[in-house]
Amino acid sequence: MSETFWSFSCRFYQLPGVAAACLALQDENGADVNLLLFALWAAARGRRLEESELAAAEQIARPWRENVTEKLRAARRAMKVPPAGYDAAGMEALRRKVLEDELEAERLQQEAMAAGLGGDAGTAMVEAAQGNLRGYQAMLGRTLGAEPLERLMEAFAASEVA
Repeated sequence: MSETFWSFSCRFYQLPGVAAACLALQDENGADVNLLLFALWAAARGRRLEESELAAAEQIARPWRENVTEKLRAARRAMKVPPAGYDAAGMEALRRKVLEDELEAERLQQEAMAAGLGGDAGTAMVEAAQGNLRGYQAMLGRTLGAEPLERLMEAFAASEVA
């Protein structure tokens, strides 16, 4: 049985340069990190995603991302510097709890996205990853940052999955 989407994401995200690349694509390019990871997870399974599969994943992800995950992220980031008069230790404890909730929201989003994807296929993994990332950019209607995408592809190609 192939690796779950969440397991893949947790392992891949820890590889050198991946977290920074994902955050740059999210914060500077408006990319959904879970959709980027979905494209790479599918590729690790030998799946070249069809436009309809990417669109379906985005349709599942968007309402949750906009109504839950982004709000949790914004709240967590707002707590980085406690306002005057607030207990810094208490704020940091709350910030850690919100981070846990944000990660659980990400996991639930990934679970919903993965449920709609069929089984493994036979496309070469690096080729599938490149195609899936191009497909994601096409769906967005814009090109994402070349350097962070290159870092993701380098990590993917060098990892055990590819």
